[in-house]
Parts: sequence; structure tokens; C-alpha cells
Amino acid sequence: RVFNAYQKVKDVQDKMEKLFSTERNAIEKDGLELKKWEDKLKIDTRDPKTNVDFFREIQRFELSKLELDMRFRKLAEEVERKRKDEMKSVLNDIKVAIRTVGTAEKFDMVLRAPEFDEEFDPSKKGEEAKNEPQSAAELVRKFRENPVLFFSQGVEVTQKVIDKLNTDYRTTTTP
Repeated sequence: RVFNAYQKVKDVQDKMEKLFSTERNAIEKDGLELKKWEDKLKIDTRDPKTNVDFFREIQRFELSKLELDMRFRKLAEEVERKRKDEMKSVLNDIKVAIRTVGTAEKFDMVLRAPEFDEEFDPSKKGEEAKNEPQSAAELVRKFRENPVLFFSQGVEVTQKVIDKLNTDYRTTTTP
């Protein structure tokens, strides 16, 4: 609920859309052009085994298709890398806000945080890279899977955390 209500999450999503929409649109446009070219090649009656010009055109088409696929994969990797970086920042903000609200309200909470297990287990030193989430979705999933081990039945700080996050975020982004 905190993640979905945090205004920075929506702003990050908008930022990502604006950052990559030009290249995504260009790839989509080039893909449509390739599809038209492919349709044209399919109805061509020339035989590439006997017509060198047609064979070369097919080769140019296949090369263009490969280049477009490479552009798409590169864009997808860049989007995922940037999204993962942004989500790390969001999740860190959430952790800080939870700690701040919990301390201010004098709550005691015990949380299991698997991403920090290696800090407490010397045998797991050096495994940080192996445990590093590979995508933003995995990062968010790991964050959401941290179970609360203990809490007082009357404790509900979710709305206070959301309010703090959005207030703090507005003060840092308002000119």
C-alpha cells in the first residue's frame, strides 16, 4: 500500500516513460516499416537462388531485422537498469520513512530483512553480487516479501508512512 501510494513512484514511472518514449516510438516505427518490407518480399515471385539482386535485398532485410532486434534489446536492458536504480531509491526512502515514523511513535518492530543476512553471517561475506536482484521487479518482490515477525496489534503506521514520504518528497521537488 505504501509503495502504491508514494507519489515518487508515480513520478518515476512518468519520468521513465518520457526518458525512453522517443527511442521506443522510433523502434516501433522502424518495426512497422520492416513488416511492410517483409510483406513485400513474401509476395515477390523472384527466386533468390537465381536472382542475385533479390538475394541481396533479402540479406539487407535480414540485417535490418537483426539491427532492430539489437536496438530493442539494448533499450530494454537500459530501461530495466534505470528502473532498478530508481526503485532502489524509492525502497530506501520507504525504509527510512518507516524507521523515522516508528521511532517518533516509539514503536518496536522486528523485521526480517533477508537482503542484509550476509552482514550478520560472516560465512556469507562476498555474496552481495550473487544476491543482488537482477531486475526492478525482483527488487520490489524481495522488498515486499520481508515478513513482519512481530508487531503490536494496535500498531498501524502505513498511512503515517505514506504521508511522511509524500510530504518529504514534495518539499524536495517543489521549486
